[in-house]
Amino acid sequence: MSNVYKVIKSDSEFLTAALSQSEVDILERRGDLAGCIIDCGGPVQKWSPCSVKVADAYYMRNEFEFRMILA
Repeated sequence: MSNVYKVIKSDSEFLTAALSQSEVDILERRGDLAGCIIDCGGPVQKWSPCSVKVADAYYMRNEFEFRMILA
């Protein structure tokens, strides 16, 4: 995992990530796996107020952290 990333939260940040086809890592926010990477990379395909689709899988926005890899 790269050490250079931006945590994306807003719709405009998800739009930027989708248009740039940047790799996005998904991390668990709570529970036993808090802070662990759940999925390593893939572009944002879709997003809504509740969920984000990355690499053909859906993730709840309030349960996961999304990191756009910058370098």
